[in-house]
Amino acid sequence: IPSVPPFFFFTRARRATMAKGEPTRLYVRGLILGYKRARTNQYNHTSLIKLEGVSDAPSTAFYGGKKLCYVYKAKTKKQGTAYRTIWGKVMRAHGTSGVVRAKFKSHLPSNSIGGKVRCMLYPSNI
Repeated sequence: IPSVPPFFFFTRARRATMAKGEPTRLYVRGLILGYKRARTNQYNHTSLIKLEGVSDAPSTAFYGGKKLCYVYKAKTKKQGTAYRTIWGKVMRAHGTSGVVRAKFKSHLPSNSIGGKVRCMLYPSNI
């Protein structure tokens, strides 16, 4: 019986899935719900993000500390592109329905509410 290294099968399987042309997404999609607020006060430094596939508070623990990226398009090009980013971080859960609180390097603009955000799967704590 010829001995075949075990990684041989994994590399073939990986090549087969990559050949299909399936897109690989290395982030979790999220939706910007708004700012942290009370009845009278609004706290612009903390944004509320609903992550796709997260439906309860214990599930949000995995995303604590993960990087968030808000991508938007500007009118003028800088460094060869019109797309710009604002980076942030998941701070903690907000309530029991899978919403998280996040802080960004600069506060998110108000026209970003209802927009998309990317939750990168790093830094990893597992």
